[in-house]
Amino acid sequence: MLTYIDFHLKYTFPAIGVLSLIARPFINRSEVFKISFISIIAFVYTTPWDNYVIYMDTWKYSPDRDLAVIGYAPIEEYMFFIIQTVLTSLWALLCVRWSTPCLNFNYEKRSYQLIRWVPITFFTMAMIVGYKLAIPGQGTFYIGCILFWVFPAIIFLWYGTGNFFMKKIIPSTFAIVVPSLYLCWIDQMALKENVWHINEKTSLNIFVVEDLPIEEAFFFFIVNVIIVLAGNCFDKASGVIETYTSEYPLRFSMSWKYICQLFWAFATSEYNLPQIVTRDIKKSIEVLTVASKSFTTASFLFQAGIRLDLTILYSFCRVTDDMIDDELDVEKKKRKFELTERFINELFHDRKSDYDVHTKPQELKIDWTKYESELTDEEMSCFRALSRIAFYLPRKPFDELLAGYKWDIEGRLVKNEDDLLLYSTYVAGSVGALCVYVMMFRCDNDKYELVENYDYVIEKAYQMGRALQLVNIARDIVTDSETLGRCYVPTEYMDDEEEEIRILCHEKQPRSLGDKKLKKYSTRLVYLANKEQLESSGAIRYLPQVTRGPVLATTDIYHGLVSAIMSSPTYPTKTSLSKWKKILIGLYSLYIKSIQYVV
Repeated sequence: MLTYIDFHLKYTFPAIGVLSLIARPFINRSEVFKISFISIIAFVYTTPWDNYVIYMDTWKYSPDRDLAVIGYAPIEEYMFFIIQTVLTSLWALLCVRWSTPCLNFNYEKRSYQLIRWVPITFFTMAMIVGYKLAIPGQGTFYIGCILFWVFPAIIFLWYGTGNFFMKKIIPSTFAIVVPSLYLCWIDQMALKENVWHINEKTSLNIFVVEDLPIEEAFFFFIVNVIIVLAGNCFDKASGVIETYTSEYPLRFSMSWKYICQLFWAFATSEYNLPQIVTRDIKKSIEVLTVASKSFTTASFLFQAGIRLDLTILYSFCRVTDDMIDDELDVEKKKRKFELTERFINELFHDRKSDYDVHTKPQELKIDWTKYESELTDEEMSCFRALSRIAFYLPRKPFDELLAGYKWDIEGRLVKNEDDLLLYSTYVAGSVGALCVYVMMFRCDNDKYELVENYDYVIEKAYQMGRALQLVNIARDIVTDSETLGRCYVPTEYMDDEEEEIRILCHEKQPRSLGDKKLKKYSTRLVYLANKEQLESSGAIRYLPQVTRGPVLATTDIYHGLVSAIMSSPTYPTKTSLSKWKKILIGLYSLYIKSIQYVV
């Protein structure tokens, strides 16, 4: 005999367990808060309705199959309110987390209003129909009660997030349909086993499949619509807060002030917000989609707020680097460098020290007309996007980045490993340190500092950045020579410094050195990169917990280039990993390797 608690033990708890394991790397404080909040609201909203329909004899339970009854419903029934919410929310997390929230905003007022009010009109009509159908003792009572109960909630949720939901209609639909099918299947088995029984007098007696009344199938589907809509509400509100930080300055915290800010962000119509902010972010994403596929793949492992600001930061580094690399005229290079330097000076003019940061957004008075005449639209977007998040970033790493650009403009040679590590610190270690600041600020922990391990983590972030840059250099000896006429291989590695520099930097014929020599240089660089990564990886455990797995996966994906370089029988012109290889490395690091940094 299948009891109600057996039903949960066999079908609902295991499903939640499996989904929890799969979603583990993506479950953070904000997700726990979201699921808990939705579960509490679901419990409070459903309890009186459920007791009412049981009281009206719509369905009944066998006393010998329940643990106990509170009011008119078994304890296991109350458990189901929470169970369905958690189960569907976990599945929805895996379906809908992969897009950046601001890309799903609708800024077109006319379409926004149509998408908001046309469905609400139909939902209101359905609610009224439900009220008319909910006649006690009649065959329409059960379906009427469902309609009259669900649509007030859907109307409220749709008002704030209907447009956002429609932009994510495919993953959101998948998030609704799959758990609905699963719950219908186990509900059918429970009905067969007589764990509960539907009263034929208050039902339409139309069956979707054997023993599954249409009201039951509709119930699970429409409740999952509410759950996914509620999750979208939180995601939309969080996206508004993270995109428009100056208007919504409070960071995530389990406080009444933050909840109020979350509500106002939920109620905000995106068309009332400045669209240029999202346009700049879209341009930043386009830059990285073309220039850094490894970063683009790895960035999806981070929660949305961290992913957004890392994208802004990294795209600025990418476009400023290209401004130097792609310009052949030395004088124009210098002009673009001076422009970037002036911008950095304007961003950080009020800082008291190299690592002084603000915790609240600061209004920056930048005369953008000075830049518009000399920068492309793409470059302007990346500059503006950075200016909106610069308040919590330190100045020192940007000065180091500029020092790296100056090194390239001057065409300085890398004489030895000390030079190599210094250059890598400038152009990549600095970015590693800035990434830590992003993760500290945007993680869902309202404590900004990493307490006693702060200096240690920043130091190791520099070292990790150097490791990744060394891999870059090892991979791009041929590319750097042929396209830029540059060489970052230390001259102390070379047998004939003058001749090899002439071949690499002036003739741009790196292949004439031979595969053996190119492979020898890259092997030494890889060895140094491995040493830097090994020494820095221990600091991952001191990062905010939500970032540890993604950081490890990101560095491992990038470091996967090492095996591709070393396994090639000849020195490859351009080493890269396939998309599926990156995914496999990322999954292994995220689920298996990261355990050592979590427990």
